[in-house]
Amino acid sequence: MNLYQDIKPLQSHLQAKRRQNLRIGFVPTMGALHAGHLSLIDAAKEKCDIVACSIFVNPTQFNNLLDLELYPRNIENDIRLLVQSGCYILFHPTIEEMYGSDFHKDSAAVYGPYINLLEGAHRPGHFDGVITIVKRLFEIIEPDEVFFGQKDYQQCLVIKTLLERNFTNIVFNRCAIKRETDGLAMSSRNVKLNKEERIAASLLIQALNHIKANWNAETWETSIAEAKKMIAHNKHLQLEYLCVTDPDNLTELSAFNMNAIALIAAYCGQTRLIDNLLLN
Repeated sequence: MNLYQDIKPLQSHLQAKRRQNLRIGFVPTMGALHAGHLSLIDAAKEKCDIVACSIFVNPTQFNNLLDLELYPRNIENDIRLLVQSGCYILFHPTIEEMYGSDFHKDSAAVYGPYINLLEGAHRPGHFDGVITIVKRLFEIIEPDEVFFGQKDYQQCLVIKTLLERNFTNIVFNRCAIKRETDGLAMSSRNVKLNKEERIAASLLIQALNHIKANWNAETWETSIAEAKKMIAHNKHLQLEYLCVTDPDNLTELSAFNMNAIALIAAYCGQTRLIDNLLLN
């Protein structure tokens, strides 16, 4: 695997590969890699000739400085996993290299009204940071295809809009959520859960599955209320939102619709977790 921290030599290497007509897949991450990230590498390997991955803990997308400080980091293990997975290039820049002297933070406000819903409502400024850094990474890497996990469903919508407006030549791939044996969505934050919290965390997918199992015209509203009670009755969980929306714009449904997605965010102890499940 080729490791780069500086932009110019990375771009020179990638330009040489383009001249060979090789197709470049790109997987951006913030590190603390797990099997979910590696499944994105595998998906990129299936569709592209070479795979580039980035690891950059982006401070501009954290609205909570403590969350930024405590975000898990283990670059040595990340490199080992990427080598084993067959990743071709790792871009691991410093903050100074990414932002430079002319840095300015972009605004996500123009990317659609769903920006201010769900994650946008609970994490003000989060998507401004996401747009800023992902746009910068796309400009640096110039990939043919990009691969994002469905766990961050709202982020997937934001990235798709970014591509439609600024990078029409890049193909977007939304990849299925990888889960633990009990159904918990894989996340870098899961390592912060203690034993009791880890058991409680599995209630997120249980609540979503309850909605899906009862998603019909007669019981859809009841199923959402019952799922919320499942979370509320556990002392380790504090619900931020649990709603069913239109998957295209995240507008909360006011009537039964087969085309729907259930999304949840909750604190498990001090750790914030998110998940979602398509209902159609």
